[in-house]
Amino acid sequence: MMSIRTLASRVTVTRGSAFRPLKHANVPLKTSTYVLAAPKFMPPAPLRSRGFTNIARRLDSVNPDHVIFGLIGANALVLFMWQTVDTSSKRQFMVTNFTTSPAHIMSGRVHTLLTAAFSHADTGHFFGNMLGLFFFGREVCAILGPKRFLGLYLGSAVAASLAQVVSQPLYSSRNSLSLGASGAVNAVTAFSICMFPHSTILLMFVLPLPAYVVGSLFILRDIWGAVGDRNTGVGHVAHLAGAGIGMFYYRRMFGRRSGFRRF
Repeated sequence: MMSIRTLASRVTVTRGSAFRPLKHANVPLKTSTYVLAAPKFMPPAPLRSRGFTNIARRLDSVNPDHVIFGLIGANALVLFMWQTVDTSSKRQFMVTNFTTSPAHIMSGRVHTLLTAAFSHADTGHFFGNMLGLFFFGREVCAILGPKRFLGLYLGSAVAASLAQVVSQPLYSSRNSLSLGASGAVNAVTAFSICMFPHSTILLMFVLPLPAYVVGSLFILRDIWGAVGDRNTGVGHVAHLAGAGIGMFYYRRMFGRRSGFRRF
């Protein structure tokens, strides 16, 4: 899935007032003099993994830059695996586990919805996506915190892959394989643009434009590609799904206010 290739760099960012957490209303508790009999059936308490909870709590203490470089490193590792394939069996392993398609899902390889989002078979595709993750991801991770950021990134990666797989039979290239971090990177980029719509982006490192203009141009390009079925080899549906999730996540987190919402 070729990315929104965010071959763009942030040069100035206009930030508004700092966001503030929501304040909980002080609602007095009311007690009752009635004593209710215990029900005959008590549902079991939900199972909670202390290990997972501890990991989730510790995530937000991680340096946001380390999260971004960790994701870039994971993508670089898979790229290295592609570049060093020297036998048909190794290539088959990569195709089986680091690309996705309707056939993959039908055969039970559901994990490829995530692993394909860390997979780039050529360096141009890799650098395009990783530049976008570096320029926009560091900012978004600092705002959301590592735990929420990884939820957005990994969730949008799976959702974008699924959207591409579901839509694949509608296109002439229905038997093609999909891979790439475009959906996840587009979600992060869309969130950043919603957060700072009037910041300046150098389109192709040359033309300075407001962020919302650049984002709109890329979305229009993907709509044009998705509707036209031009067999460009680009996963336009995955791009649109990722961007949509990024905008939705921003809406749920901030809405029209500057404070966090529960999500």
